[in-house]
Amino acid sequence: MRVAILANDKASFIKPMAEGLANMLRRLDAEPEVFYDGLAILDFSVSESLKRSTKNGIKILLNGLGQRHHVLEQTISRERLSSFEKQLKTFDVLVVVCNIPDAFLASRLIGIERFRRKFSLPVVLYQNYYLATRGPWINKIKKCGGFGLERYDWYLAASMVSEYPLTTARHPCSLIGHDLRCNSLNSEKKKHFRVLLDFERKGNEKERALQIQALETLKIDYLQLEGHYSQQEIRQLYSQYSAICLSSRESFGLPIVENQLCGNLIFTPHRNWAPSHYINKSVLEPGEASLGRNFYVYNNDMNTLKEQLSYVQQHYEPKHVIENFRQEYPHLYHGDLTALNDCITKVRKGDITCHSHLEYEKLNSEVVADSDC
Repeated sequence: MRVAILANDKASFIKPMAEGLANMLRRLDAEPEVFYDGLAILDFSVSESLKRSTKNGIKILLNGLGQRHHVLEQTISRERLSSFEKQLKTFDVLVVVCNIPDAFLASRLIGIERFRRKFSLPVVLYQNYYLATRGPWINKIKKCGGFGLERYDWYLAASMVSEYPLTTARHPCSLIGHDLRCNSLNSEKKKHFRVLLDFERKGNEKERALQIQALETLKIDYLQLEGHYSQQEIRQLYSQYSAICLSSRESFGLPIVENQLCGNLIFTPHRNWAPSHYINKSVLEPGEASLGRNFYVYNNDMNTLKEQLSYVQQHYEPKHVIENFRQEYPHLYHGDLTALNDCITKVRKGDITCHSHLEYEKLNSEVVADSDC
């Protein structure tokens, strides 16, 4: 089976997820191809192309040619679009790697409907989570004139757990996790216990100030992430440090996974800052749950954080972190090939087609969007 994976090459979660999916598919003897201009192709329109070219020209004039490539908007020509359409004829399924809200906005990825109609291809969305467990997001998107679950013919998710329960209806989603293991994510020999502070987020200054105060009181070396990093640069930092302090609530938080693959602990002031990483909890249950052994939740309390940091300084072992991650989050460590193969089989047998999305409109009204969950 030939699988077209549409992604981009920016410093974000999309590229590593697309490449990880391709590796998983190869282990199942499928034939994936990642298109790093795929999302730009889906966004193509004459007016949008002109708009992006103008933006790029302004950025180059203001910042010079020495800027990093991901600052520029990716543009697509008519020739590239035509070439892609010829290639698309040889594929069996199209997988879009994107998250909410962009994946569901009517103004974004407009090529989805066109390609599905023109080539009779099922279109699958691969995201870090599943829209039906994201609470109020579905209502926010629909209010903007966007789509609900009826946009895609099937869904692949890295995680389906959160405070919002999944309904008991039959959902078109396969929990495949992801496989991000690679040479650039490794546990280097770490001589000292050092801590990374994730990019500061507006509105959470008190949480950040408490983290810094605790680290400076204990004289623990730390680095606060800021500015822009390439994928290689950020992963090199993960490999050189021992822990990371979260700076805000994460919808999923790919760095949470990448840091654990490097043997790093995760410190968070609030349990609900990592809802996609709850364990021992059914997706049908509402509310919070526990996190894995690599997480240290200190309830934004200075004394608790200092005690935890003092303890891990004495007992920290990167190999134990990696093993905990493998045991408690196997689907996020190496992916779930059984679940992915089930999806592929459904496409082969014709159980997932370019018309499957027409059946999912009724599921939108069942999504639990109550913020009290």
